Amino acid sequence: MSKEEYFNQYESYIAEKISLTDETSQVENEIYENMLSFTISKKHLAKLKVTDFISFLSRIKKNRKSQINVSQTISNLIYYIWFDEMAGQLRLNFINSNHSELPFEADLEFTSNEVDIIDEFLHSEYLNEITWDKLSDDTGDQQNEKSTEIIDFKLKVYREIIRKDARRANIG
Repeated sequence: MSKEEYFNQYESYIAEKISLTDETSQVENEIYENMLSFTISKKHLAKLKVTDFISFLSRIKKNRKSQINVSQTISNLIYYIWFDEMAGQLRLNFINSNHSELPFEADLEFTSNEVDIIDEFLHSEYLNEITWDKLSDDTGDQQNEKSTEIIDFKLKVYREIIRKDARRANIG
């Protein structure tokens, strides 16, 4: 599969209509309707670069900006991206900017760019599977390095605001 073929399978993401609201009470719907995910097999990794993802994600963000500009909502969008290592997926979402925090249960570590997240996705040793030898039984009384890692886990996230054009935000 070529780079073009890989991204062609996600082409529908670019123009996909998203759920737009100014209400924070609709966060579950925003998460469900607006989340996108990418998977990749190890055999395709050599053909894909971080810059390929940045370019594709830029097209998605440009479309979301267009959608918010013609919508009746007054808020901006929060775009955020993270690598869900357990699922082996690069994930992104869009929620309205009235949310004071991102909808995660985990502690978050914010990064200043998407490159860090995408690079982590492309270099994960667990993309296709987590082998049995990588798993450990942390149910015993022994304190070990693995259980400390779990306790200290922070999800790395990048976020940015996609701003509604000012001239359109005041049209009513």
